[in-house]
Amino acid sequence: MGVVKDKNLRISKKTMLIIGAVLLFLIVGSQIPNYLTVRNIFNVIRQSSIVSLVSYGMTMVIIVKGIDLSVGGIIACCAMISGLMMKGGCPIWLSIAAGLLAGALMGWFNGVMVEKLEVPAFITTLVVGQVASGIALMLNGGGSLGGFPKEYVNIGNGTLLGMPISNYITFIFCIVSALIMGRTRLGTYIYALGGNDMVVKQQGISTAKINYFVFAFSGFCAAVAGILLSAQMNTVHPTQGGTYQLDAVAACVIGGVNMAGGEGKVYLSLVGALLIGFLRNGLNLYGLHPFYQNLVIGFIIIVIVAVSIYSRNRKIEAAKVF
Repeated sequence: MGVVKDKNLRISKKTMLIIGAVLLFLIVGSQIPNYLTVRNIFNVIRQSSIVSLVSYGMTMVIIVKGIDLSVGGIIACCAMISGLMMKGGCPIWLSIAAGLLAGALMGWFNGVMVEKLEVPAFITTLVVGQVASGIALMLNGGGSLGGFPKEYVNIGNGTLLGMPISNYITFIFCIVSALIMGRTRLGTYIYALGGNDMVVKQQGISTAKINYFVFAFSGFCAAVAGILLSAQMNTVHPTQGGTYQLDAVAACVIGGVNMAGGEGKVYLSLVGALLIGFLRNGLNLYGLHPFYQNLVIGFIIIVIVAVSIYSRNRKIEAAKVF
């Protein structure tokens, strides 16, 4: 009986998130003309693509009881590397590949520091993020870089079959990430490591490889986000990734990822990122000042976190009773 009750509580948590999203759209849509049009929905998904991509890797890192505060610096650094290579005459595909490789390597280094030297992820990723930001500043003397090839800019601003290419990238990465977590042995190990690392070690599973992967994947997702952002804006600035890491954590929290590890779904983090995007879009269309937008969104996140903690505590108490 206890198992059934626990399962029902988990289902209701996901259902509440979906119902909350639908109610938000309907309420805001009833007050703002053109809010629920296909064009605006596609536009918001495009605007939310950066946070969404970063949240996929962040979800995996949080599930293994970590945090990745380097993604902001990686976004700027990898985009700057790719941009400089393109401006220097390198092929677009090679420039993008170099940026993606740099992001994966920086993420892998985070994993090495956390696993081998046992440096807390908070400190490791914070330092690596600062280093990445410093590299981005040095590469172009602290200045912005723009004027990229049309084919590159089209990745961020073009459409395919009426939908922005950015949206395809967002959904494809979500599907791949969800399949890794839900359909592979690696995903099972990631959840197990976050739930009880001692059991994982006793079974002879390499925790090092798991940590290397999740942090490298997080760095790779941040690199993809940085390149997509630079393509959307047709420019790279050394500090342009700073705000996205906090938005990504917020998306994970809204999506129900347990900050204590062991629990979370990638697709729900996407829902969290889209909720933030649609909320910002609605407040913009309503004409609310950006300062007040941050206040409203911050308040909503606090409420969601409080409800999530309350729900989890109720689940624990129910398990004890049954």
